[in-house]
Amino acid sequence: MTAGVAQDRSATLMEARLYVNDARDLDRLGSLAGDLYVCSRGADENGAYLVLVTDDEQLAGIRHCGLKTAVTWANLDDKFRLLTGEDPHDAPRLQTFGYYFTYGEMRDSVYALAAAHPEICSLFTIGVTSQGRDILCLKVSDNAAAEEDEPACYFSGACHGDEPMGTSIVMEFLDEILAGYGTDSVCTWLVDNREIYVVPILNPDCSVFCSDSGGAGVYWRKNRRVVVPPNIGVDPSRNHGFRWGCDDIGSSPNPAAHAYRGPNPWSDAEATAARDLEVGHRFRTKQDFHCYGGYNTYPWCYTYDSPPEQDLLQEVLDTFQTYNDYHDTLTGQASHVLYLANGTQPDWGFSDTADKFLTYSFVIEADTWFYACWNDSALMRKEVEANVPTLFYLARIAGVYFGPVSAAVSDSILGNATGMLDPGETANLWFTIRNQAIHPLDSACAVSARLVSLDTLVTVLDSVKSFPDVQRHSDVDNNSDQFRVCASGGGQPGDTIRLRLEVTFTDAGNTTMMPVPFEIVLGEDVIGIGETGAGEGGPAVPSATLTGQVLFLSGREAAAGERPALLNALGRRKMVLRSGANDVSHLSTGVYFVACSGVRGATALRRVLVVR
Repeated sequence: MTAGVAQDRSATLMEARLYVNDARDLDRLGSLAGDLYVCSRGADENGAYLVLVTDDEQLAGIRHCGLKTAVTWANLDDKFRLLTGEDPHDAPRLQTFGYYFTYGEMRDSVYALAAAHPEICSLFTIGVTSQGRDILCLKVSDNAAAEEDEPACYFSGACHGDEPMGTSIVMEFLDEILAGYGTDSVCTWLVDNREIYVVPILNPDCSVFCSDSGGAGVYWRKNRRVVVPPNIGVDPSRNHGFRWGCDDIGSSPNPAAHAYRGPNPWSDAEATAARDLEVGHRFRTKQDFHCYGGYNTYPWCYTYDSPPEQDLLQEVLDTFQTYNDYHDTLTGQASHVLYLANGTQPDWGFSDTADKFLTYSFVIEADTWFYACWNDSALMRKEVEANVPTLFYLARIAGVYFGPVSAAVSDSILGNATGMLDPGETANLWFTIRNQAIHPLDSACAVSARLVSLDTLVTVLDSVKSFPDVQRHSDVDNNSDQFRVCASGGGQPGDTIRLRLEVTFTDAGNTTMMPVPFEIVLGEDVIGIGETGAGEGGPAVPSATLTGQVLFLSGREAAAGERPALLNALGRRKMVLRSGANDVSHLSTGVYFVACSGVRGATALRRVLVVR
């Protein structure tokens, strides 16, 4: 029972489900718990289960402990053959690794990228494996050869060699951000204002074993160092120093196990290379890719206890989910979503210890079986396109990055007090923007902004205003120092005006500018209220009384293509409503209608509001 899954191709590997409710069930396995090769999890009519790569001997030991199992693939070669159409024993054919990157292809690709973009790329080695292979890192920044004090982030793939999807994702990210430099505004701004470090294959020897040498039928996650003959390999994802070996459920002291944590923390080149890279740079955000199952996770891995700033971590994963659409029940703390694991890279990154910088660390488990994309380019493209945006997002929030929240018209003094910028009117504008940075270091100081109109229908009369300093993950506005603008009389109510707020700020000693896009809609106009649109087929009735200052509009109140607006009792449009908070403090007491128009010319009344 203490022997790990067979370490060569002479034994038959199978896939099985192990039904467990919580860690207490795993406690029944004793030392065998840490020997499990857990690759995913799920649930069916029989309950929650872990998906294992196992063999007959280990499966018999599990059943001996009284736990329920079910074999889903008696021979994983059959699963590989079905999903890829390839013979898992045809080593010469499989050495191409299908649509995945071999180590050699990755190496050649990053060298080519560095050569093609020498001004913004720096390629270097962060460590050398026991078999003599370089662990390569590509740095992307506007002065890549220099060590600048710009906010930094770190992305990696293939910590486990039989999980090659991560390499494809980070390589596509490199392709996109480098190709977009100088032509795409977001790519250019990130390269100019971030230091981005990418390690496409953290575990090269394992990657070679699973592809170039062993063929894609191999299931292996450890490195290839001979530890205690005949046992080979240490799992880099169990070899980090934080909570290393705190129990034998989340890692194993057994050299034969696939989750073998090594004889001591930092015993092996892959973990120490990742550690030294992080120690040498102040990474705000970090992303590590694994597979499979479709999970978005944050620390802790080693315990069920909640991590600090859990709401903030969950908000990041909620954003991930908008990109990759992984199921919300598979989003959250790694120990709850997946299983307990100690000595992991994300836990060490997020630990706030004396010898390291606090890094907000995340792991995505791609939604594909280990080798599902071997012959499936469409599935490969789907997974890559779903997850590359998460890296752009983490690069953005690795430092101060302003996003638009709202634009408000103040026309009670200069204009006609409708709360909108009407054709021919002069009014004040003020903007709310959000500092999306995740790290406490990244407050924005000395904030000012220049307003630029991108439409001839609106002229900015005084273009530069100051904003208060703003901490990370917080909003700020210039309500106390508003812009003054004038709308041309040639505009029509309903015209959309594009504006750009060029925000200058200081973050961690660096001063920079970033453009923030906004839109406002010209109005005032009268909208005819069609009876057919009232409510849910009947007349609108008062449904809410606003005694405060803010109206919250949900997305359900407007169908696709409709423009929700707030109308007074005469049918005159008073405000264009946006999803989220809408300030109604300027409105006089009375009855107002929330209406949606623009689809077929009619106006559908959604509800009636009484403002007091």
